[in-house]
Amino acid sequence: MQYHHGRYTTNKVWVFGLVDTSHQPARGYMQIVDRRDANTLIPLIRAHTLPGTIVHSDQWAAYAQVAATIPHIAQHSTVNHSLEFVNPTTGTHTQHVESYWGRVKKRFKSMKGVQRPSYLDEFMWRERCGTEPSMAFDSILADIPCLT
Repeated sequence: MQYHHGRYTTNKVWVFGLVDTSHQPARGYMQIVDRRDANTLIPLIRAHTLPGTIVHSDQWAAYAQVAATIPHIAQHSTVNHSLEFVNPTTGTHTQHVESYWGRVKKRFKSMKGVQRPSYLDEFMWRERCGTEPSMAFDSILADIPCLT
């Protein structure tokens, strides 16, 4: 390709994400992971969900045991993305996490990709503590006494 436009990177970075839809806009949690297997993802789901959580996911093999291995999950519904975007029977979809990831990627495109976990941490912090620079600065000043 001319000028290397559209070239794929060989440095793949996997990001796992969860989204809490009880907030508007939905509030997320993202973490860079080395693997996308159940041994990696199930503990993250367990650590970042509350009792009674309803999980919607695609049918990635690592998610197959979510309900069986995490007792506090109230329900786990899936959608088969190779067939549809929304499960026609249950209405299950993953659009909330896709939308959240889109917001994250928009921020990172100017940084030339997700290269450090701190980029994700900063995005999540700004989302919770203020998207405007003055709000973020005030939040930092308020949080400094907690660090000492």
